[in-house]
Amino acid sequence: MDTERNICVFGASSNSIDEAFKRDAYEVGRLIAECGFGLVFGAGDSGLMGQAARGAHSAGGRIIGVIPEKLNKKGVYFENCTERIETPTMHERKAKMESLSMGFITLAGGFGTIEEFMEVLTLKQLSYIDPALVLLNTNGYFDPLIEQLERCFGEGFAHEGFAGLYHVSATPEDAVSYCEEYGGSHFPDKLIYALRS
Repeated sequence: MDTERNICVFGASSNSIDEAFKRDAYEVGRLIAECGFGLVFGAGDSGLMGQAARGAHSAGGRIIGVIPEKLNKKGVYFENCTERIETPTMHERKAKMESLSMGFITLAGGFGTIEEFMEVLTLKQLSYIDPALVLLNTNGYFDPLIEQLERCFGEGFAHEGFAGLYHVSATPEDAVSYCEEYGGSHFPDKLIYALRS
């Protein structure tokens, strides 16, 4: 598997959400496939995970679902995955998704989705990984999170040199295009900033 050509999508498992979120999730999956990328996701059939997978499937894309053993049940996972990878725990699920992907698009979601985004953001800040990292801000959903991240910079909890760690997109097209064009980053060493403060 060419891990350099996979984009991971984080997103809600809930179906009880506005249709705009579902449309954008489907479009993200479709565009990922049309651009020749594989889709890596949490393997779920419901919510925005399922919509992204359906979008990729509609365009004949490779779909790699990564799911923990506890959730790997018929009716829970998306059945048309090209490959479904089972992990013992949620922690190992995230690590596997990270190892398979060169870019990450975070769709709207709850606790788990936000936690997944924050983990990748932290790993990128510490230079463990260097992926494209996108928040797809459908309906302004992430405005409060973006405001909080900006406050981290404004009050000195994060150095302004890391302001470009993530990209905010208003459309699926921009999100996928950013990942496609991403050429790596050159951020400062966080340890140097920590020692100077």
